[in-house]
Amino acid sequence: MEKPPQKTTAREVVEATVEGAAGMIPVVGSPLAVAFAVAMGWTHNKRMTQWLEDLAEAVTELQEQGSGLTFDQLADDPIFTDAVINATRAAQATHQQEKLDALRNGVLNSLGPGAPPVDEQSRFFRLVDEFGVAHLTMLTFLHDPRGWFDDRKLQQETYMMGGRSHLLENAIPEFRDNRSWYDLLAHDLESAALTQSNLHVTMSGSGMWAPSTTPLGDRFLAFITDPRQPSRAATP
Repeated sequence: MEKPPQKTTAREVVEATVEGAAGMIPVVGSPLAVAFAVAMGWTHNKRMTQWLEDLAEAVTELQEQGSGLTFDQLADDPIFTDAVINATRAAQATHQQEKLDALRNGVLNSLGPGAPPVDEQSRFFRLVDEFGVAHLTMLTFLHDPRGWFDDRKLQQETYMMGGRSHLLENAIPEFRDNRSWYDLLAHDLESAALTQSNLHVTMSGSGMWAPSTTPLGDRFLAFITDPRQPSRAATP
């Protein structure tokens, strides 16, 4: 027997609205409220389906590279299950691919000899949830300024002295002439104990280019970096 054609979102909304108006389904509220609830439910389900499919594909690829863990073994591992649940909670609240990638990578890095302790993993997932893409971008830059310039083939000036803010504005266009915004991001990163940077302190040229992430910040970046592709750090 052939399967019926898949309904469009619009058709589902219209049908639910009609049913709600007729009192055929137990939803409290006006027909418009019913339509809105159905539309949002459809969008949420679509987002979660895509997230889980992408996560399953990533796990499969990691298995093919020699992780040695089957889906049954992973499903029985409480640490991996915690990671999937924590990441999925955060994935529900974002459409930004950079954050979804970071959450997926955290799940992939949740097991193995180099995995962070469970409590630290939970904190890392919360940070991805709380931070915006701009936070991750700044943290990645501060972890390895020269690597950022190298990866993007940007010219590296020679300085006698200066502040890291000068490098930051040259490296990332969205931060240029936007000090109030990136100072706020820097404060958030320092408050989370991920960086030790003061962007506006005058220092030597070599100091400007030195990494300014803490050991915790380095571990966080390693956690959200794709283990299937060797790289210096996450690259939003």
